[in-house]
Amino acid sequence: MSITITDVKTILTRVPLNQRTITDSQSTVTHVEFMQVVLQTDAGITGYGMNWSYTPGLHAAQVMVDDHYAAVLKGQDAFLRKELVRRMFFSNHFVGRVGAARVGIAACEFALWDIACKAAKLPLWKYLGVAKERVKAYSTDGGWLTWSVDDLIRDATRLVERGFDAVKIKLGRPDPREDYERIKAVRQAVGPNVRIMTDVNCAWTLPIAKLWGSRLADHDVFWLEEPMKPEDVRSHQLLAEAITTPVAIGETIFTREAFRDYIVSGACGIVQADATKLMGIDEWLEVAALAATYNLPLIPHTNVQQKLHVQLAAATPTVMMVEHCYESIEAIWEEPITVKDGYYQLPQEPGVGLKLTDATIAKYRVG
Repeated sequence: MSITITDVKTILTRVPLNQRTITDSQSTVTHVEFMQVVLQTDAGITGYGMNWSYTPGLHAAQVMVDDHYAAVLKGQDAFLRKELVRRMFFSNHFVGRVGAARVGIAACEFALWDIACKAAKLPLWKYLGVAKERVKAYSTDGGWLTWSVDDLIRDATRLVERGFDAVKIKLGRPDPREDYERIKAVRQAVGPNVRIMTDVNCAWTLPIAKLWGSRLADHDVFWLEEPMKPEDVRSHQLLAEAITTPVAIGETIFTREAFRDYIVSGACGIVQADATKLMGIDEWLEVAALAATYNLPLIPHTNVQQKLHVQLAAATPTVMMVEHCYESIEAIWEEPITVKDGYYQLPQEPGVGLKLTDATIAKYRVG
């Protein structure tokens, strides 16, 4: 059996966040950009892929797909997924081995997976093989850096009342003592049975990370995420050796080889691989397997792509939970995934589930 790709289209949208300003140590987010990749086939199956960015510039990835990858894909068997990804990568690796080049490839790879799952009439998690039928959610839809302590407490309490038993708080204020006091206040408000995670978004230096990272243990912080620049594996290794709170990395790591270097050197305790930052699902599964051989949990980074990572989590034994964020724009998806009593409701419809609604495209299309 073969399914031939007959056409490749892309659509760029820019969707406003219908909530309070989101701010971390690096960015203030008001909109999220989405690139939809649409693969038409001779079997009447349409594959939908997607990638995203909360900073401007996704048009660069759209150009890569339109002007370059489309020619690689057209006329090919959609089941040749890994070979097509290899061809796309080596067709332009001098232009960009990471960044916009990989973002575009990943979106195409998701669409190829979507075709395969639809041909099998299975959702992605069942197509891969089920490891669990419930996936726990933790909330990142709060804890923003510009919020007051009262806002943090109010929001964390609200999330716990909704059924979440794990929340994440942003760090990276100019004075780390303020970060410490904010964590202390949230811990006192939610009690000892709620997990608190922290995220610096790469803002600290090694001396600051050692000093204040060590003090997070005072309040039983579950992990310290992205404390420093992701290129600096050695500093993360020294930090991991110096503090007891696990170091989590992955949001800004783009290759399996970079994950290998972190894992083998003992520079992380939690792996947060994101399929939209890697070259798609296949590379994510490779990172997950590597992490498992070192007995490390994989807790994927996700902002808007929860449905993708929840399904990967359901097929991966080492995934403890999946991030839940940007709740205000869940309605943009054709078949959104939801959380009930702290757990994601796994999808039953065939495919990967990354199709934007027609109304979203009509309202927010760019260009």
